[in-house]
Amino acid sequence: MKSTTLDRIAPVLAILRANPALREVRPAVFHLHGRDFVHFHDEEEGLVADVHLAKGQIRMPVATQQEQADLLERIDQTLAALERHSSG
Repeated sequence: MKSTTLDRIAPVLAILRANPALREVRPAVFHLHGRDFVHFHDEEEGLVADVHLAKGQIRMPVATQQEQADLLERIDQTLAALERHSSG
């Protein structure tokens, strides 16, 4: 991934890196419980994240701050649901 792309999503990466449930296995590629959870890449349509949520893998645009906030909200919801499920 280009360094300019990493710079554009640096705030998102910092939040994901701070989450103890996630492990960054390569730059901008995160695993949850040893499995692919979210990764970022450039596509023709722009900067996107592929993320595994409760309903399976989805592709979300992350070029703007609002799109990045939407992604983080979806990730938080998924991780909270997994935590509730595993503790219940």
